[in-house]
Amino acid sequence: MAANYATCILDKAGQVQNDKAAMAAAQGCLATFPSGIEAVKPGSGRELTGYDSGAECAAKKAADTRSEMAAYQIKRACMRLYDEPQTHTPSTGQID
Repeated sequence: MAANYATCILDKAGQVQNDKAAMAAAQGCLATFPSGIEAVKPGSGRELTGYDSGAECAAKKAADTRSEMAAYQIKRACMRLYDEPQTHTPSTGQID
């Protein structure tokens, strides 16, 4: 059972063979997790599996789909779950 929108996409989109099925998978995940990908904490999947990066996850999870839309959804979910969270340094407004 999926814990959030990103894991739902990984569960459902990897085997779809066309964009219509990918859209249906995304709609189903959004119905279950209406806050979507934005509610998924960046990097939150790093402690759950052996993936070191979003790219590694996407390469494995999207390998069996023929749908570009599904591959994009999978890549986005993987990046959210497994890439290091971005930290932003506030700007001082000064030019060095």
